[in-house]
Amino acid sequence: MKKLSYIIPIVLTFIFLALAKTPSIILIKNATIIPVTSPEIKNGCLLIKNGKIEAIGKKIEAPPGAKIIDASGKYVYPGFIDGFTHLGLIEISAIPSTVDVQELGKFNPELKVAWAINPHSVHFATSRVNGTTTALVAPRGGLFPGLSALVKMNGWTFEEMVLKEVATSVINFPVIPSRRRGRAPESEKEREKEVSKLMKELKNYLKEARRYMELKEIAESNPEISPPETNLKYEALIPVLKGELPVIITVNKAKDIERAIEFVKKEKLKAIFRGCLQGFKIANKIKEANIPVIIGSLYTNPAEPEDGYDAPFRNVVKLAEAGIIFCFSSGGNPAIAKDLTYHAARAVAFGLPHEKAIKALTINPAKIFGVDNRIGSLETGKDADLFICTGDPLDIRTEITNLFINGKEIDLSNWWTDLEKKWKKRPIK
Repeated sequence: MKKLSYIIPIVLTFIFLALAKTPSIILIKNATIIPVTSPEIKNGCLLIKNGKIEAIGKKIEAPPGAKIIDASGKYVYPGFIDGFTHLGLIEISAIPSTVDVQELGKFNPELKVAWAINPHSVHFATSRVNGTTTALVAPRGGLFPGLSALVKMNGWTFEEMVLKEVATSVINFPVIPSRRRGRAPESEKEREKEVSKLMKELKNYLKEARRYMELKEIAESNPEISPPETNLKYEALIPVLKGELPVIITVNKAKDIERAIEFVKKEKLKAIFRGCLQGFKIANKIKEANIPVIIGSLYTNPAEPEDGYDAPFRNVVKLAEAGIIFCFSSGGNPAIAKDLTYHAARAVAFGLPHEKAIKALTINPAKIFGVDNRIGSLETGKDADLFICTGDPLDIRTEITNLFINGKEIDLSNWWTDLEKKWKKRPIK
């Protein structure tokens, strides 16, 4: 009996490991498949194996042991990508102890949000309900708030979620402040002076980082020269200065966008603009500079009253017509990250072609963040990040019935559904 007490746990361990390594095979059949990068497939099949898309087409035989999902009358789309969020960094914005989205000081280019993301945030589950499977999580605060991360929307630990631990750097570009309600109006000259001061700080900091990089390169090529003392802040900016790591710059007004384009050219940065509410006024210049755009939350007002109430929505149409690659984002509030698809729907309502809206939720952000070889479309060999739905995913009436991340079917229950179940049980007197 004593021998058995030692043997049984060992046998169980081997069985568990064997089961864990068993290939996860799922066949979705009879669906209308929207690959995004190729024509739709009616009555199509999609085979998932070991977390990847194994095959896609009209007729695919189910391998032995495969789980079969009959998606008759339903649609299969690649998982959506949220281009800018604070998911996992903010739980309840009114409670400071649950907010970890920024650090003190203006210059923190080395800080990785990856270290602060809470994988167990309720907002990941609530944000998946409309088909989002990947999100860019970014910091805020100061001129250089830190480094963003690109994560899958499921996992017990950050290591399970990470797609790119460092996806971009972030610069809070100095912009002309809007007049603040309740305060005496500042003159144009005063506001320009404030911006000039911050721009000088920004440029000087990059100049110091560039000098650090140059001294380091000189020391590497000549062993007789001592390298500069290690500076982690400057180290983090070296890939940015070399144009290897993109940097997100938030600008909205036309004048600020023009200044940002000039700044990017002079500093030779690989930039991604975020916001661009008045991009429609200078779309040709953005296109000429070859800078992609992350559309900010469309739960917003126009940059200037004279632009018209519908300017933020028409703006997306104009950017698309100019040939600018762009993607949608839910913005900074994790509580409304579930509304990502509705931002795209608003743009469609004001003239954006539906096909382009879907691309701006899938393949476009994948290209912008350099992961289109893994996600963003339904193609053989790509990560099996996808969902099955009952209709147009931009329609609020559509239901997501199944969602997969890395080939694993994800439970769609969340805080909202738990509340629904709870209050349905409330006694009626």
